[in-house]
Amino acid sequence: MRILHVISSLYRGGAENHLVSLVRHQVRGGHVVAIAYLKGIGHWTADLVALGIEVHPLRVGRYGLPRPIARLRQTIDAFAPDVVHAHMPPSELYARVALIGRRAAFVISKHNDEPFARFPGQRLVARWCAARAHSIICISNAVAQYVGDTKVGQGIAERRLEIIRYGLDPVLAVRGSGAGMRRSFGIPQEAMLVASIARLVPQKGLDTLLTAFAQFRRTVAPNARLLLVGVGPLESGLKNLAATLGVADATHFAGFRVDIPAILDAVDVFALASRWEGFGLVLLEAMAARRPIVATRVSAIPEVVGEGPDAAGELVPVDDIDALAAALARLVDPAVRERVGETGYARLVRDFSASAMAEKTDAVYRAALGVKG
Repeated sequence: MRILHVISSLYRGGAENHLVSLVRHQVRGGHVVAIAYLKGIGHWTADLVALGIEVHPLRVGRYGLPRPIARLRQTIDAFAPDVVHAHMPPSELYARVALIGRRAAFVISKHNDEPFARFPGQRLVARWCAARAHSIICISNAVAQYVGDTKVGQGIAERRLEIIRYGLDPVLAVRGSGAGMRRSFGIPQEAMLVASIARLVPQKGLDTLLTAFAQFRRTVAPNARLLLVGVGPLESGLKNLAATLGVADATHFAGFRVDIPAILDAVDVFALASRWEGFGLVLLEAMAARRPIVATRVSAIPEVVGEGPDAAGELVPVDDIDALAAALARLVDPAVRERVGETGYARLVRDFSASAMAEKTDAVYRAALGVKG
């Protein structure tokens, strides 16, 4: 099968990392794969080319210009895909327009429970894209519920909507690198280290996490440290907040990093305080590293982390500072952290296999092409 993926960027983010994992398995399965991306520097390009995957930058300067659509049409004509698979709303629209007059099967993946775009008539555009799709893949029940509630599918939701959750190969975890990583950040080996890996944007609730961490450090663990990995427009504001809360010296801003498995080996607890989240692939990375999780009970996060005896960590209400601080306090005991981390790893292996994700996606493609089996 010849598969062309269209995605908005090849940065290191949840949707992009998922796509890299998916195409690795597709290449192993004997498929011929190409990727076209709309804008950005193409962080994953070298890795993808090494796998034998064609990578086509469409060089979108700003959305709405016609030339990148012409480039995508040329890519479709030259590559002759059986399936065009679009990820993220801008790519849905570019792929939908480029496919006018072309016969390839069209599949959409919905990665977030948020509006298609921020302009008038965005729902009509979303429905126009969905009407051409043979299937809409949602990465969680929460995203599927959102698609249904907003009637994006206009009937497709009932007939062809598929739920295929992200998967991760546990071998991506790195063991034994934690001590060196801590030294590189100047973090004492004996300190309880809480980390969050997220874009520094309002969605991720890092102001709530920082405030809860300050409370936890003041009342429970005075030697605790917080590591924030990521970049974004809120960085200066978060640094000011840390200073105001009196934890500037205990808060480490690591910026953009690609060595996430090694960083996770250095931490004791992974925290994600998102206000909404289509899935949260980084939660699987924390589970692969056998690290307990503290996260918000919102969107798809409960599907990933779980609740009850097989949960990978603690869930708390959105923007509840006291509950978040209390959840961190319940993970002060290293024995508790180890037990919860091992439970999360077992959950990952059982429920979030990358190979199963790829097999289910193949089945969607075969159905779109009318191939039995």
